[in-house]
Amino acid sequence: MQELTGLDFDPVSGYVFYADKGAQNIAKKNVFEASPPEIIVSGNVVDPVGLRLDIPSRLVYWTDAARGTVSVTDLDGTMIVTLVDTGLSAPGAIVTEPYEGYIYYIDTGSEARVERADGDGRNQMAIADGLVSPTSLAIDTDERVLYWVDASLNTLESVRYDGTGRRRAYSYDEDRTPFGLVLDSDAFIFSDPTNQRLWVDDRNLTQVGENSVVFRVDPLDYRGITLRPRTALAIDPGSCPTPGCSDLCLPRPNDQYACVIACDHELTASSSPGTLTSPGYPANYPNNLNCVIHIRAPEGQVIQLIFHDFDLGSSRDCIFDSLVIENGIDGGPRLLDPSCGEHLIWPPDPTVLESTGNEMTIQFVTDGSITGAGFSITYLAVTPNPDIMVVAEGDRLRYWYRRSSQNQLIEPIVNPINDSIAVDYDPVSEYFYYSDRGTRSIGRIHRARSLSAETLYTEDIVYPFGMCIDVISRLLYWTDADLGTISVSDLEGTERATIIDTDLDSPGSIVVEPYTGYIYYTDWGSSAKIERAEGDGSNRLVLVDQDLGLPRALTMDFTGTSSPGTCPMTQCDGLCLPRPNNQFTCSTADPGVVCPDDSVVYFDSGQLPSVQVTWEEPAGTVVSSSEDSGDFFPRGVTTVTYTLRVNGAIETCTFTVTVMERDTAPPVFVNCPTSKEVWVGPGNTSSLVTWDTVRLQDPNDVILSTSVPSGSVFFVGRMTVTILASDIASNTATCSFTVTVRVDNIPPAISQCPANITIDLTRSSEEDVVVTWVVPSVTDNAGDADWSEEPTPGTRFPIGTSEVTYTATDDFNNLASCTFYVTVNGVVVPPVFQNCPGPMMAWIGPGETTKRVMWDTITLDDPEDTIVSSSLQSGSEFFVGTETVYVEATGPSSNSAWCNFTVTIQVDDIPPVISQCPANITISLVGKSEKETVVNWAEPEATDNSDGENVVWVDRPSPGSFPVGIREVTYTVKDSSNNVASCTFYVTVKGDEDREGDNDKDVSIIVGAAAGGGGAFLFLLFIIAIIVLIFRRRRRPAQDDPPARDNPPAYFQPGGIGGAARANDVYDTTIYESPYEIPKPAARKLPAIPDDPFT
Repeated sequence: MQELTGLDFDPVSGYVFYADKGAQNIAKKNVFEASPPEIIVSGNVVDPVGLRLDIPSRLVYWTDAARGTVSVTDLDGTMIVTLVDTGLSAPGAIVTEPYEGYIYYIDTGSEARVERADGDGRNQMAIADGLVSPTSLAIDTDERVLYWVDASLNTLESVRYDGTGRRRAYSYDEDRTPFGLVLDSDAFIFSDPTNQRLWVDDRNLTQVGENSVVFRVDPLDYRGITLRPRTALAIDPGSCPTPGCSDLCLPRPNDQYACVIACDHELTASSSPGTLTSPGYPANYPNNLNCVIHIRAPEGQVIQLIFHDFDLGSSRDCIFDSLVIENGIDGGPRLLDPSCGEHLIWPPDPTVLESTGNEMTIQFVTDGSITGAGFSITYLAVTPNPDIMVVAEGDRLRYWYRRSSQNQLIEPIVNPINDSIAVDYDPVSEYFYYSDRGTRSIGRIHRARSLSAETLYTEDIVYPFGMCIDVISRLLYWTDADLGTISVSDLEGTERATIIDTDLDSPGSIVVEPYTGYIYYTDWGSSAKIERAEGDGSNRLVLVDQDLGLPRALTMDFTGTSSPGTCPMTQCDGLCLPRPNNQFTCSTADPGVVCPDDSVVYFDSGQLPSVQVTWEEPAGTVVSSSEDSGDFFPRGVTTVTYTLRVNGAIETCTFTVTVMERDTAPPVFVNCPTSKEVWVGPGNTSSLVTWDTVRLQDPNDVILSTSVPSGSVFFVGRMTVTILASDIASNTATCSFTVTVRVDNIPPAISQCPANITIDLTRSSEEDVVVTWVVPSVTDNAGDADWSEEPTPGTRFPIGTSEVTYTATDDFNNLASCTFYVTVNGVVVPPVFQNCPGPMMAWIGPGETTKRVMWDTITLDDPEDTIVSSSLQSGSEFFVGTETVYVEATGPSSNSAWCNFTVTIQVDDIPPVISQCPANITISLVGKSEKETVVNWAEPEATDNSDGENVVWVDRPSPGSFPVGIREVTYTVKDSSNNVASCTFYVTVKGDEDREGDNDKDVSIIVGAAAGGGGAFLFLLFIIAIIVLIFRRRRRPAQDDPPARDNPPAYFQPGGIGGAARANDVYDTTIYESPYEIPKPAARKLPAIPDDPFT
């Protein structure tokens, strides 16, 4: 970048587009990538000022103050159209209206104004004039208003789209000199190059002057300014009819579009072929075109054009429609002169044309009348073929590619070579042409079809010696040393002519200078000499005839920049032979009068300005002449006119003699090369070195010699190159420079390698993060270095440590690298225990000291977490007292968590506790025949201070059937420490005889029964009754009775509950409502009561 003027930002692609006045181009640069700028337009850009994008239509508009134009291109610069080229003197700022299809621009010339045009450049109109020095233009698409800054008046002005409502919005003080202007939604933003600042005023212009917000102050020359959203604009002004438009589709008002022929192109050639056609091809091209196409190939490659079709309106000298091709971008040497018609005239019918460098310009011009189909060309970048050196070796030929040690033999089987002497190569057709002394013939053989040779001529050939090809005029010259002739033919062997057959003894070597129309040849006969003649054999001139022995070999060093002209093929049925001054001779026509060449002679300073001049008289009978050979000519140009009689006809002939003072000033070099330093890789000893063609200030001066030509191989070390130049007056000058070849074993230098980067994530859900850094820079002692940039800043890095390495490699594979590490730390979440045990307590019996304690396996929420340690394991022996168990878990990020719980061991000497022990139970049988009954009760419960679930019932009787009598029921329980507790109660079942008040009745029944039955039986019953009665009355004190109490319960009293007490007995006077309320006796085991009292 040299001198930027207009610029704009494309939020879709991330490119800034800018006009560079200093470099005279339009370019773009990606602001988010470390990539170099890309030039999209360079031809026909002189003084670019304003630039603006039409983002929806993907177009770039710019103005050129020097050319007075408004142009447009696509975003890649492949299609370029000049929209406005009249009526503008110095166009400046430009804006686009994407909604309505208009462009607005200012003209800063003598009639400064604001203009509007359709997006295709039509319908120009001024909407504000009388401006002084407008510098910038801004657009408010919501209010449909344009704003501009006038630098001379220091004002901000506005006007509506249609040119109405013009007003001066604000006049600024001298401390404000606005230049650039953009609009924000609520503010004006100005650049101020005079005060070197950027500042803001609100849109209502209430905060201006001292209240303006100055948000940037730097010692910078702020000029162009733009403002765009970072995301793409949602604008669709209409649909472009792309099916019918292969060129630029430009928006116009009312949702219409214009398909505009993109005549100018900036193309890049690569190994993949591209196609270039005339506008409208294959239909006829339009009238009044002036298309300029620039093609560029990578450095070290050339551009190859392959013509498939060519049909331009024909005219003499192609003055109406024409195609011209030049080397380079800025008017280099021509590769193709103006050509038209149905064939390319020079070179004749070319199918392939190659540039000599990596740049090419094609200009296509048409007039307003006849048109044609145009042209179709394939273009691509190719590596130029190296020069070929070929040698005649008798019965075979051998050739080498330049700078290669490999050679290829040519030994044809068909028409074999016998004794080849001279050989030349045609790079267009790739044929080798040779003279064969053994077979007395002229032949040729194709480089790729070397098994078969083709004989062109055998007649009138005795000793063919020298040979050369005029590649441009497509002619073959050869000498015959025996016949003393020089002949010429076309390259196909269809036309042949002898152009010199006198005053030659043994012509030998011959060379041609195709750009001037001369041939040069040697004669090694009795009067050896070196001669020059025109391409048709006329105007022979002896150059050297002294101190020659056998001059058999001849070569020449020449530089050509243009063709010798266009041969009038339509006027010649034979060979069209080139002559100097773009003239030609038809080999089958009468050459007519051949005049001497124009001549220039000199006199030295101080001598009389009069010089004697001689020449060879023209052939024919001289009728008259204005001057004669040997006359003295004055200073200046004198035209000599001859009137001759030739073959009975009167002919005239004129030439000029120029007499001028001898020039003593030496030649001046325009571009003498500077000293060069070239690097080679380790192990290499030499390098091919080239430099630009050395030019002289005076086109008539010539370079005589170069000590080492460009393209030579230079060995390691330093060598001086000297170039000798001479002018027409034989004044000389030299140009010298050095070429130094060094071995490069130094790796590239990398600077500003980033330090290691560590980033901590803030959310557990994050797995990666975007990381940026400043890309390091690389330099190399021998030029550029290839630079690996993966990963690039802005890459997402995962959790963990990643290595970033930059590698630089120079042209000789010397390596340097720069490595740093990016560490991304995730959010550390400690492991979570699912079932960390709570405090635990275990009991042991008296006399014990330890106990094994078990707990469930401890688990974690995350399967990737692991338990790494535990102070005690489940199942360990614990001593009496309290001990803490520590369990540690860790995760993948080495984050830890602890689970702690206590285990307490206590000695248990406390017996279990039995609750709800049943009270004594008394049940009376109902029937006299019943002897037992089922007795139920609620079983007692046992708890223990150590663990109620671990108590064991030693005795646990169950409810069931009980007989008449009293039964003791005892529950016995034991805990894990063998502490014992018991619970006892009694079950009393009363039969019929136990019910008081019924005893006498029973006896009476028994006695009565006995009396009625007989004496003995009656006596027996009586005795039994007495015994029973005595037993029942006396049994309470017996050992089988329930234990006596100080106060027996009421239900033990005769007569039942509430009955009267008997004398001499001691009773418990407490009245119990239920036997369950009777206090429990001390636990003791009682003997069983027999079922039968008599047993």
